[in-house]
Amino acid sequence: MNRTIRGIFVALAIMLVVGLAIGETNDLRQRTTEPAQQSPVARPFKLKAAGQISLATGEIMFGGVATHLGLYTASGFFNPGDFSIFGTIVAANGDTLNFTAGFGIAPGGDIEATFEVTGGTGRFADAVGTATGPVALDPDFTFLIKANGDLDY
Repeated sequence: MNRTIRGIFVALAIMLVVGLAIGETNDLRQRTTEPAQQSPVARPFKLKAAGQISLATGEIMFGGVATHLGLYTASGFFNPGDFSIFGTIVAANGDTLNFTAGFGIAPGGDIEATFEVTGGTGRFADAVGTATGPVALDPDFTFLIKANGDLDY
């Protein structure tokens, strides 16, 4: 009788150990196959742009180079009511950033742009950030911008 009870306990112990091992293996497999959720990380962001505003249509086109984007192109529309621009920047790989830009007069009297990033596509789907810098605006409405800030994605 003792042998039978001992045998049953040994069998139960083996089943318990094997069951725990299988459960741990399944948990490990699940943890390694599910994509990790990464929270946005603040990264320095620099944008250099050259472009032109069409007063007839309100369309703005510009391009340049920016950190995290590489060479990019951008388009948007100028809103004369609040002196702002909204549009999309297309990165070298095709990912996009949605932006709005406001303009004001800096303490030295120069025009200053403030870009607000509000999402996009690809790796920028949840991007947020701001960049601010001076604008050199010519009489023919061509412009140059150098903006610095942070981009979280």
